[in-house]
Order: sequence, then C-alpha cells, then structure tokens
Amino acid sequence: MSPSDQIQDLFDRALASLPEQAVPSSQILHERLSRRRVRSRLSTLGGGALTTARFPRTRQPRLYGGRLRPSLALTALTVAAVVALVTGLLIAGSKSAPAPSSSATSSGALSFRLVDVTTSPFRSVSPGATAFGLQCVTDLVCYSTGASQEDFYQSTNGGLNWEQTAPLPNAADGQAWTLLSFSCPTVDMCAIVYLPNDTNNNVPLAQFILTTDGGAHWTMSEIPVPTGYQNPSVGRFVCGDASHCVLSVSGDAPTASGTSSSSPPQRIGMFLSTADAGQTWTQSTSAPSGPAAAVWTLNCDTDGSCLAVSALGSSPNFYIVGMRSDDWGLTWLAGAPSDYFDSALLFASCGDTTHCMLVPAGSPTTPYEIITTSNAGATWQVSSPPAGWENMPTALSCANADDCWVAMSTYDSSSAAGAYSEPTIEATHDGGATWSTVALPTAQPPIADVLTLTCPPTGDGCMGIGNLSDHFVAPTSGAQSGPLVISNLPGAN
Repeated sequence: MSPSDQIQDLFDRALASLPEQAVPSSQILHERLSRRRVRSRLSTLGGGALTTARFPRTRQPRLYGGRLRPSLALTALTVAAVVALVTGLLIAGSKSAPAPSSSATSSGALSFRLVDVTTSPFRSVSPGATAFGLQCVTDLVCYSTGASQEDFYQSTNGGLNWEQTAPLPNAADGQAWTLLSFSCPTVDMCAIVYLPNDTNNNVPLAQFILTTDGGAHWTMSEIPVPTGYQNPSVGRFVCGDASHCVLSVSGDAPTASGTSSSSPPQRIGMFLSTADAGQTWTQSTSAPSGPAAAVWTLNCDTDGSCLAVSALGSSPNFYIVGMRSDDWGLTWLAGAPSDYFDSALLFASCGDTTHCMLVPAGSPTTPYEIITTSNAGATWQVSSPPAGWENMPTALSCANADDCWVAMSTYDSSSAAGAYSEPTIEATHDGGATWSTVALPTAQPPIADVLTLTCPPTGDGCMGIGNLSDHFVAPTSGAQSGPLVISNLPGAN
C-alpha cells in the first residue's frame, strides 16, 4: 500500500471511530496531525475503531486502487511528518492499575475458525471497507447490514449461513435516507435508525424501522425533532429490550440575547427514549448538556439502567465522562471527569451498564492504554497492555462485565508484504486483570487484521471480520481479496 493510501486509511478509520455529531473535517484532522495530536495510524492505529460490537456503523467501501479524495490528499512532506509522529501518553481516571498479565492458550475450542460462507453478506464488500454492521445476539443468532445499507441479514447458526430478511420499508416522501446504526436486544427484535440526507427538507429527526419476528415483517415510524435545540443531529442508539430504546441527540443551544452573531454556537445534548417500540418518544428531563452532546458509546439493560460514555474537551484538556440513568434515559447523572490526551481513535465497549473498557490508540513508544470502569464511570482505572502485545489495536468487544476481546496487529509502514501482519486476539475473563491469546486460523494470503468483533452476552466467543494481507498491498494482477469472516462461537461449527 502506497504512502498516500496509508494516509487515506488513517483518515478513513479515524473518521469511522468518531460519534456522528463529533466527526471532524479532514482539515481538522490534518491540523491535528501537524500539531501531533493524532495518534498516527501510520505508527500504531487500528481500524474499525470506536464502533462497539453492539452499535456498529457502516461506512462506504473504498478501493485502494482508486484516486484519493482531494480533501484527504497529502504531500510527501506531510506523509513523512505523519510517519514520524510520537504522541503523549493517555491519562484517564484517578487510579493507575498495574499492567495485567498475559498467557498463551492452546488451540482448542477457543480458537477462531475461518467461516466459509458463499452466501455471506460480506462477500460483495470491496477491499478498503473499514467497518461493518454486525451484532450477534446469542451464540447462534446474528444480524448484519452486510455490504449494503438497504438490506438486512440474519444468521441462525453463528454466522455459517446468512439469509436476507424481508425488504426494509422505504419512506414515501422521496427523501433519501442513510442508515446510522441498528440494535437487536433479542433474537426476534431489531430496530434500525435511518437519518435524512437533507435535514432542511422539513423531515423528522430520523426514521425508526422495527421487526419483532426476526425480519419477516418490518414497520416504520418517525423519531420527532426535539424541542429547544437548533440543528439537531443523532448520535448513539441502543435498545435495552423489545420495547425500550434510547437515542442520544446533540444540537446548538438557542442563541442568548446579546450574544455576538460571530460567536460559535454552544453544542448541547439530550436523550430521546421510547417505551413502546418507537411509537412515541420522550425527551429527557435531566441530562448534563455538555457530556450528552458528545456520547461515545451507549448501553442499556433490561432493568432500565443505561450507561453513556462521552469524550469531549478542547486542546490541551480532554476528558471522558460516564453518565448513568436508571429510568431508560429520562434522567441522567454524570460521574467525575477523567483527563486524557486527545486521541483520534478510541475503541470502546460496555459489557453492561456498570462495566466499560476503552482502548485508545497511541504511538510506537506508548502504543495504547486499557481503561476500565466497574462503577458506571464514577472512577476509571488505567493500565498498560501486557508485554509482547502487538502495536496496533484494531477492534474491541465486551460480552459482559468479565469477558472482553481485543484484536490487534503489528503495524509496519515500511513492510513490502503489507503494513499489517501477525494479527492476534487477546481475551480476558476477569475484566482485564489477566489476558490470554486466542489462536487465529491460517489463511492464504495470511490474515492481516481483524476490523470488527461482536461477542454475545454469553461470553462463549466472538464473530469477527477482517482482511487478508493483500488488502494492504497494491494489486499487481487480478483483484484484491474481500473481507474474511472468523468465529469461535460454539454455533459456528
């Protein structure tokens, strides 16, 4: 992969890692690179980034053989500067934990296997895709948007075979819509949020598409525009059970009298909740407006508890905040902020509404940190990865409070065989105190990285999507390979 393509890959994955309402322009990313505030993908960054397995975001595939988008093209001087980036250590929380231990596991039942599926919805994804909509609800039942934002797929055997559901309904107003994300709290119920492409066309905030029978039938309703916000935009979305869903929303605060028109608007946030599967929506009555405008990941449980983690601030002060709700997102309380240096890529996954794990990407000398909370963000613990881990995290998924998996690869921009190699997946079954290596299958060409992991609440294993090594090398003859599917779920045999 050429230096320009490596730069393109950095920005694609950095953009994929950010909440919808906080995605910076390419100009801002370039400014961060020049100020050494981005933990460079050319040194140690990963892919698929912030998308937690429960709420993956779908991005359009990009062919590496194509020409770079003009807004993301860089000069050779900038390429050299990015390669040389070394950024600061990320600091979060008030307590530093000792580095966890790591051990190898035998290639037994826990090992990942290649899933050879000719009907896979990922087969038609072009090389260059950086994130996939994928969620396994149980060891057997998984859902995905596949290569398209217009179709939906279900697997009932852990990803071995996929069937397309009934066609998704389309709005009759002629408005173009784009899929934001989906959430499946049960094996039969899935909800999808679509955003209007033209927000100036007197349209609702979003469309809510629902199935309660595994995709055999779909219904569509509208999510209304909240009151008291200008230019509202949708953030994170999750359903805790078959009736209750929560959506984070940000917008500009109403302009106060006497405020200069040249002053930038203050961005504030809130939450919308439904208790009747999307028929009606209620605006939160109490939520910290600043953190609510920058929700990074969101999770709700069947008891009505919800946990939102926000990443916000401005240079040189950046911090994360945990927010807790016990009434399906109607009221929220925030924990104390925890400082950290800005990071362009941040992997985050919450196993429940008390426990979360964050893995921010770093530089070659300080690759990344493992940041955890076990009290809904009231405090955060920080530890370094165990010795011997690869230098590039690429995906993270927590199944529950104890079981999490982190995918990583060795990144070397000077390697003629491809920038990514030697991928591994590390698993913890005690909330990050200890880790063990889970074997990956052999393939030809070799597997280069794992972009997406989804691990159902059972904690029995995960399903993942990645790339072979030729994905990162300019093709010399023929087409590059598409994504591969791996799994160590018991059902995928």
